[in-house]
Amino acid sequence: MQSQIKVILVEDDIELCDEFKRCFDQTDGIELVATTDSASRALELVKELRPDAVILDLELHMGEGNGITFLSRLSKLNDVKKPYVVVNTNNSSQITYEIARKLGAGFVMYKHQQGHSPASVAEFLLNYAFGGAEIAAGFNNPPADNTVRDTRGLRERIFNELNNVHISSKCKGYIYLADAIEIYCGGHMPNVAALVGEKHGTTAKSVERAMQNAIDRAWDKADTNVLLQYYKAYINTAKRYSPTVMEFIGYYAAQLRNSD
Repeated sequence: MQSQIKVILVEDDIELCDEFKRCFDQTDGIELVATTDSASRALELVKELRPDAVILDLELHMGEGNGITFLSRLSKLNDVKKPYVVVNTNNSSQITYEIARKLGAGFVMYKHQQGHSPASVAEFLLNYAFGGAEIAAGFNNPPADNTVRDTRGLRERIFNELNNVHISSKCKGYIYLADAIEIYCGGHMPNVAALVGEKHGTTAKSVERAMQNAIDRAWDKADTNVLLQYYKAYINTAKRYSPTVMEFIGYYAAQLRNSD
């Protein structure tokens, strides 16, 4: 194992940043060389400092950008050695994990997993990511405990809700909406259309357009009484305006989270 692992922390929780700093200051073999809450600044730091690893929060609500944007831009850099990326997240969406891994994340650690702490992240980096040891059961990728929803059951519930309001399964927007709702259930991501686009190899604009078309077609064709029965948010029964994509996704994500 190398004598000192240089790490950049990308995190917007100030208290957690302080915990990481205290932990790493007391841990031999690992050095926290920089901390930022900005995805674009993190990319600059990778170029400047050439770290061995990046600990990456996906949801930079109090900072700038998000972890998926960072990973996407990092994957396109050809003039630097790519650091090992450990995603450290509150998000429990398997789709988001899949996208993160596709973009080059080495491992995903769920913040609410039992036993998770800065010390456990340091241990993983020292003993497994750079130590050559085989990944142990204690470092299984999430979901690892019952605080994370059964994603298969969630997926079925999402499809049931879409079917109830007559979103056509023949539309591209049907799957896009299901993916977007699942991502939102795992933790709000501001660029949900971009995440879905990454998964399906298309643009955020194409995803948004397909989702809105699917909603509009359902609102045009479905019986008003059916919509009122299954979609409890406000519906203008006189003009039948369809909800926007974000209104629709946000409504169903909230409903599904509250029903857990």
